[in-house]
Parts: sequence; C-alpha cells; structure tokens
Amino acid sequence: MILQTVLSCAPAIPFAAGLAFALYLPPGPASRLVAAIAAIAAAVASLYASAASAASTASAASAASAGTPSRRRQAASLLGAAAFGLGFGVFSHARAEAVSERFSPGFAEAAPARATAYEGRLASDPRRAASGMIALEVELSAARCPEGGLVTASGRVGVYARSSSGGAAGAQAMGLVRGQRVLVSAERGLAEPRAGLGPWPDALAARAVFVSASGVSALGPPPRLESARAACRRGLLGALRTAGGEAGPLLEALVVGVRDDLDGGLADDFRKAGCAHVLALSGQHVGVLAALASLVLGFALGPFRARAAACALAGLYLFVVGASPSVARAVAMFWAASAAAALDRPQPALATLAVVFCAAVAASPAGAHSLSFKLSYLAVAGIAVLGPPIEFGLRRWLPPPFSGALATGFAALAAAAPVSILAFGTVNPFSPVSSAVAGVLVAALMWVGIALAAIVAILPAAAAGVAAPLAAAACAVPYRALAVSMGLAARLPSLSAESEPGRLSAVVALGAAFVYAWPYASYYAYGRSATRQLRLPDRPVRPPRGPRPGHAQEVRPELPRLGPRASPHRRPLRGEARKPRLGDRAGDGLDDARGARPGPRGIGLRDR
Repeated sequence: MILQTVLSCAPAIPFAAGLAFALYLPPGPASRLVAAIAAIAAAVASLYASAASAASTASAASAASAGTPSRRRQAASLLGAAAFGLGFGVFSHARAEAVSERFSPGFAEAAPARATAYEGRLASDPRRAASGMIALEVELSAARCPEGGLVTASGRVGVYARSSSGGAAGAQAMGLVRGQRVLVSAERGLAEPRAGLGPWPDALAARAVFVSASGVSALGPPPRLESARAACRRGLLGALRTAGGEAGPLLEALVVGVRDDLDGGLADDFRKAGCAHVLALSGQHVGVLAALASLVLGFALGPFRARAAACALAGLYLFVVGASPSVARAVAMFWAASAAAALDRPQPALATLAVVFCAAVAASPAGAHSLSFKLSYLAVAGIAVLGPPIEFGLRRWLPPPFSGALATGFAALAAAAPVSILAFGTVNPFSPVSSAVAGVLVAALMWVGIALAAIVAILPAAAAGVAAPLAAAACAVPYRALAVSMGLAARLPSLSAESEPGRLSAVVALGAAFVYAWPYASYYAYGRSATRQLRLPDRPVRPPRGPRPGHAQEVRPELPRLGPRASPHRRPLRGEARKPRLGDRAGDGLDDARGARPGPRGIGLRDR
C-alpha cells in the first residue's frame, strides 16, 4: 500500500524533494559534488528501471503480470524527476552561494580611504524593529569617500535608524517608499553580521549600519507605481485604524502585515502560546480575503469569474503588502489551484506545493534559506501529508469542523516543530488547540474589520464620524475574546531546550511522538475492527429511489425493468398487500407447507 502510494505521486514531488536535498546542503563545492553524484545515481536507476520495464513488456512471459511493467515505468519516471531535481538543486546551490559572495563595500579593508556614506535603493518598506528602531533594507549601488568620490558597491545592508517618534508614525515620518534611492550615512562603518546561527544563515547574513533618523535621506522621488502602491497602503492602514478602534493595530498586522503599533504584551502572548504565525501574513489571511472576495463577487459574476477576480485581487494584495515568503507561497498556491480547477485538472495540495516551491527557488535561491520560508513550506507540507490521517483519528471523538481544525494544527506542528526548536529553543505542545481557537476569532475579526473599514471609508465625513465608534465597538468583541484566549494560552507550559544536545534530543522526541507514536498508539488502542475505522459522512445519505447506471436493470436489458420510483429492496407498507413479482418465493408456495406448487407435469408437491 505504501509502495503504491509513493509510485502514484506526481513527478513534481520527487523533483522538489531532490531540489530541497541539494539546496539545503552546507555551502561549499563538496556539497554540490555529493548532490551531483546522487543525481547521476538516480538517473542511472531511472534508465535501468525504464529498460527493465520495456523488456518485461515485450516478453511474452510477463503477460500474466501486467502490473509489474507499469510499476517499473512509474518508478523510472519518479527517479528521473528526482535526478532532474538534484541537478537543478546543484545549480540553485551555486547561485545561492554566489549571492553570499556578492557583497562588496566599495573600499577594501586595507585601503587608506573609508566609505562615509552609501547610496542604494530600498528593497522593502520601512518597519519598526523589536528594539524600537526603524529598520530598512538597502541594496547598495555606490560608496562615497570623504573627498566626495564614488566607488561601485554591491550587496545588501540592514539600516537601523533611531527615531524619537516610534511605531508607524516614525516609519511614515521618514517619507521613504520601497524602490526609492536613498543616501545612508556610515560614519561608524558597517557592523559585522551575527555568527553562530548555522552555515547558511552565517553565509547570507547582511551587514548592518546604525544611524540617526537624519542619517537616511532620499536622493529623488520614488517610482510612480511604487508611489501609488504606498498611497494605497497608507489609505488601507488609515481605514483599518479608524474602523478598528482598539483593535486597529491588530487589524493592521492581520491584513497588511504592519506590526509597528501592536501592543507588545499581546504580541508576547501570541509568541508564548505558540501562535506567532497567526500575526504573520500567511495562507490563512489570504484564504480569508479570497473567500470574502468570492462571496461578494459570486452573486454578480458567477463562480468561475468570481474565482478569476479573486486571483486578480490576490495578486494586487501581494503587490500592496509585499512579497514575504508566506504570502507569496499562499498566493502562488491559490493561483495554481485555481488554474488547475479551471482546466478540470485538480491536483493534490502536496503536488501544488511542490510546483510553487520549485518556482520560488528558481526566483530566489538565497531567499529559500530564510527561517520564515522554511517554516511556511514545512507547515503546509505537514498539513498536506499528516493532516488527513490525523483528522481521520480525531473523527472518533470530534465532529468534522473541530477535527479538521485540530488536525491542521497538529500536522503543522509536527512538521515545523523540529526547525522551531532548533531556531528558538522552545515549542508549545498546546499550540494546535490555541491556533484552532485563534483561527476562528481571527477570521471573525478580519471579516468584521474589513467590511466595516470599507463602509467607513466610503461614507461622507459627517456620517463616518458617527459610524466609526459603532464599527470600533463591533471590532472590540472578537478582539477582546482573542486577547483573553491568548492570555490564557500563554500561561500553559511549553517545552524548552537551552543547550544544543537538549535541542537535538527534543527534535528526536518530537519526531517520534507526532510521526509514529501518537497515531499508532491511538490505532491499536481502539482496535482494528472495520466498523471503528469507518468515516461517517458529513450529511445524511439517502438511498436511490430508482435504478441508477450500474444497477442490474441498466447493465442487463433482458432483465425485467422496474418503475422509476420502485426499488428492488423496498419493503411494502403495513396494511398493503404485496404484489407477486418475478422470483417471489411465496408465489410458488416454497414458504408454505400447505401450498401446492405445480410440478413439471402439473403434479403438486403434496401429490409427490
């Protein structure tokens, strides 16, 4: 059964597996050599399986075992896909390592002149860091020396500016937009990146420079498209802030991904409860927005056009909020799934994820090594692989909506917990339950907040002043419920491992508990009886009221046909005499000892 499941998977899955294996090897030519040898071995095995399948198909002795050549052909295609994935992984590995070696500050360390300022272009919108400083990412283009000369520079640096007005006000006071050319003062020089986080994080870590708010200035106006995007983003933030009231900062984080004004205590409760991913824009938020767009547009455009409009709105949303790994992954999967459904070729979630993963790595191999990228794709892979069996086990105790929500949390935790505990040292085992509760409240808050923000935004100024307090009161209900639930979940105990051996042992224990021990213990505790393993339907099932294609009367026309509302297994009502039919035992007297059924020559049974 397991072999059949593996052989029946889409070729994109082994391609993505080979790509991930080669991409996440440590940097260096030795890792690429190992991946290249594995690719050659997979290609040779694929050719051997293909040749064996062709030989067994041509031979007459294999006519009785027609399934073996088919399995060999499937194995050959999967091995070939894995070989191509390993080869593409070697190429992507080299590209990612080239990005780590691309940084050039303009002046060598031994040079007598030093750079006092850098010119570059903003790679992202300004945001408030955890320390309260304004964080910017700048793609360098030139370095300035004290005499005013310019030297070509390359690479990306992180700029941290101190500002007297924190939060979103401090970020907006700088007046900078993504894509705008800026000048960064670097009197103190570039700080060395943090080390000890791992081979790839150490290789790809960006240099940092700390300046005052006046140390960052614009060199020109932003591009028109980026200026329009920034204006749309500011208007959206303002509408959410006005309609949300006390829930406004949380709505800004859930809809736009801006956490500049979010309460630190609430964010800390989310982190302790293991629900920090709820604050980060991900597939849950994109799904809520896409469902809202499909619901609003479905009545006017129909389901197919509404789906296409939802895809367009998802792309616009991605452009406005920024292409973070989780949002880009969610939007790309939504596009791929919608295209497959439109072509009447729906694909499994794991195959769609594999295609999107390959496209994301092809676009930015270095971005695939970020922690948010790994956690996002691991969580979705866990939901696709482990979600159905865990939900099947939970169906014994919980109805479908609750079992599905808890299964999603457990599956995501099972896949992402090893990386989380290696990166942060803690993991909350109660996070699936907390995430299920938070998911319902977050969806309610987003639906209410977006609808009321749109209403307040289109109303005149006088009417908006009256409607804003009512909208804030409506948003406060799910917001306060969410804050209380996260506060209670933050008090639950969590697993912690400070030392490196402790983290590794915790990873092994988590893998054993979630992947092997829990499903099998639950399975053997309840036994293997077929009735206990049945999956109950979500809605009542009605038997057919007449013959359907596949019944004996449809397949064999020579048999007597029944009426459109008759059924061969329908019992007569009480008080209604049963009409004799073909094949009735009572009509021939078989069930009545006193009955006389004529024999072959007109002689009754009693006369014999």
